[in-house]
Amino acid sequence: MYADVDYINSRSENENRELLQPKNDAYETCKDSHAVAVLTEWDVFVDYDWQRIYDNMMKPAFIFDGRNILDHKKLRKIGFTVYAIGK
Repeated sequence: MYADVDYINSRSENENRELLQPKNDAYETCKDSHAVAVLTEWDVFVDYDWQRIYDNMMKPAFIFDGRNILDHKKLRKIGFTVYAIGK
């Protein structure tokens, strides 16, 4: 993550480390957020418990699926507002 944002060169490396805090638990990371952006095709995102994630997010809850790997119909049924980027 740091390598990607450092490459953009919009902030100093020190600012990036101060402002961005990586987390290891996806469920904790999504807690109290309004949006999730999936920007990779990694299969791990398909297998998440999206109901659990939705239940712990602020509402309205959005998903931006940049690789169109998620089950959008299922996510909408849960309550998410889904944006399929590139469709």
